[in-house]
Amino acid sequence: MKKLDDIPKKNVFDVPDGYFEKLPGVIQSRVAKPERQANWNPWLITRVAVPVLLLVGAGIFWFSQPQRITGYADIEYELGQIDQEQLSLFLDDNELLNEELMEAVIWSEDDLRALEEQVYEGFTTTAADVDELFNDFDEGI
Repeated sequence: MKKLDDIPKKNVFDVPDGYFEKLPGVIQSRVAKPERQANWNPWLITRVAVPVLLLVGAGIFWFSQPQRITGYADIEYELGQIDQEQLSLFLDDNELLNEELMEAVIWSEDDLRALEEQVYEGFTTTAADVDELFNDFDEGI
C-alpha cells in the first residue's frame, strides 16, 4: 500500500499569466448593466395600434349600418306610410316567398308575442267544441 509520503508533491493548479489581474474587469463587464436602448419597438406598435385600428374600423362599420326597425309600433308606423295601391301592385308583380320575408324581417320577442295575441284573439273555441271535433273525427274513421 502507498503511503502519503510516497506521492510526489507537484503543483497541479497552474494559472495562466495575468489571470488574477484581468479577473475583476471580466467580472464587471459581465455584471454591468447594458446600455439602455431607444424605446422604439415595432412589436409595441402591433400590440397597441392594430387593435385600436380594428376597434375604430368595427365602430365605423357598426354605426354606418342603416337603422333597423325594432318595435311593433315602429313596424305599424312604417307600414302605414306605404301606399296600399303601390303595395298591391308590387306584390302582384313580385312573388315573394314566406322564407324570403322571414329572412328580411328581424323579429324581437315582443313582436312575436304581439303577433301571437293578434292571431289567437279571434278564436273562441271551448273544450266542448274540441271534444265534439274529436268525436266527429273518431266516427269518420
